Amino acid sequence: MQENEIRFRQIREVSQVINDSFTFLKQEIKPISRIVLVYVLPFILLYAAAQVYFQRNVMGNFDISDPESLMANIGPFYLNLFFFMMFSLFVQSLLAGTYYSYIEAYIKKGKGNFQLSDISSNFFSNSLLALGAGFVYTIIVMIGVMLCLLPGIFIANTLSLVIFIFIFEKKGLNDSLTDSWRLVNSQWWSTFLINLLGLVFAYLVGTVISFPGMFVGVNTNLSGGASQIPAEYPQWYWILIGLSSVVTITLLIIPYTFQAFQYFNLKERMEPGSGPDTDIRI
Repeated sequence: MQENEIRFRQIREVSQVINDSFTFLKQEIKPISRIVLVYVLPFILLYAAAQVYFQRNVMGNFDISDPESLMANIGPFYLNLFFFMMFSLFVQSLLAGTYYSYIEAYIKKGKGNFQLSDISSNFFSNSLLALGAGFVYTIIVMIGVMLCLLPGIFIANTLSLVIFIFIFEKKGLNDSLTDSWRLVNSQWWSTFLINLLGLVFAYLVGTVISFPGMFVGVNTNLSGGASQIPAEYPQWYWILIGLSSVVTITLLIIPYTFQAFQYFNLKERMEPGSGPDTDIRI
C-alpha cells in the first residue's frame, strides 16, 4: 500500500486532526519507534523505577493513624515528590523534543528526504527547549490551579501548544507563549477536546494495564488491616505499575501529535498560506 506524504499545514476539523494524527503515526511508526527506543526508552525505564520507588518506599512511610509519624515524614515526602515531578518533566521533555525533531524534519524536508542520522543532533537541543518551555508551562499552570481549578484548566489548555511552537518556530519563549495563547483562544473548545482525547488515549492503556493491581490495595487492606503498607504488596503489582508508567509516557506521542496538527490547523485559519512548509507536496 502506497503511503502519501501528509501535509500538516491544513485546515482540519477535530475528527480530521485525530484521524490524520493516527495515519501519520501508523505510516511513520518504524522510525518513530527507533528514535524512542534508542534515545528515550532508557530514561522512561528509569522514570518507571522512580515511580515504583516513590510509591513503595516513600508513600509506605505514611501512617495516617499516627500523627507524629505523619509530621515527621511530611518534609521528606514533599522533597521526594518534588524530585519525582522534576524527573517526570525531564522525561516528558526528552520525549517531546526528540519526537518533535522528527516532525520538524518531516515538515521542512519532506517525507523520505532525510535520515535519522541527519536530525539526531537536534534531539538534545530540542529536548532542552522542551524542558525550558515545559518548566515554565508547569509553573504557570500550577499557579492557575492554586488560584482555582478552572483557571488552571484554562491556562493548561491555552498554553498547550507552547512546546511545539518553541521548537518548531525557534522563537523566544515569550513569543511562543503569546502565540499559543493567541492561536488556542481562536478555537479554545476544539483544542480542549483534542487535548482531552489525546490524554485519554495515552492514559487509558496504562490504566487498563494497571487495572488488576487496583484490587490489591483493597484486598490486602481488608485482609491485613490498617497496618498493610505498599511495600508488602506482591511483586507482580509493582511490575504492573512500572509497565503502566512506561506505556503511558511512551503513548504521550499521541497528544503530542494531536497538538502538532492542531497548531497548523489554527495557524492556517488565522494566517492562510504562511509558514515554511507551504511548498511541501502531499
